[in-house]
Amino acid sequence: MPGSDDEDVPARLGAIVDAAVAMYGTHGYASPVMLVHAATAPNAVTRALPALTETLRSPSLDGARAAAAAVTAAFAPVHARPPLPGASVWTLTRSCGAGAESGDAHAIKFVDAAIDAHTRSGDTAVLATAAQSIEQITAD
Repeated sequence: MPGSDDEDVPARLGAIVDAAVAMYGTHGYASPVMLVHAATAPNAVTRALPALTETLRSPSLDGARAAAAAVTAAFAPVHARPPLPGASVWTLTRSCGAGAESGDAHAIKFVDAAIDAHTRSGDTAVLATAAQSIEQITAD
């Protein structure tokens, strides 16, 4: 929310990324390339935080949240697919390799965001979503 405490900005950005990665697992099928931006835009802001002045941190959070919401509103389908079952770290390793081999910047950035989401949550469904994203993005 506007005017949020600057110390909460990294956690709030992480929560946006985590929600967008989870949403991609159930909704990404409809617009695989566009919907990655709901996760990758706030993840990019997270990476830039150390370089931002204190006065830019909260507005950057607000912009990341607005971007994720706009992309989701514009490109997510009405109907979700069932959530993916959990996957192993091996699946994530394979996904990282496949993402890099594809050379697709969207695939690489989304897998990066999914790795961050998994690190925060430990949710193994995120690993399955990362694997599925490579297939969806490269087919789009």
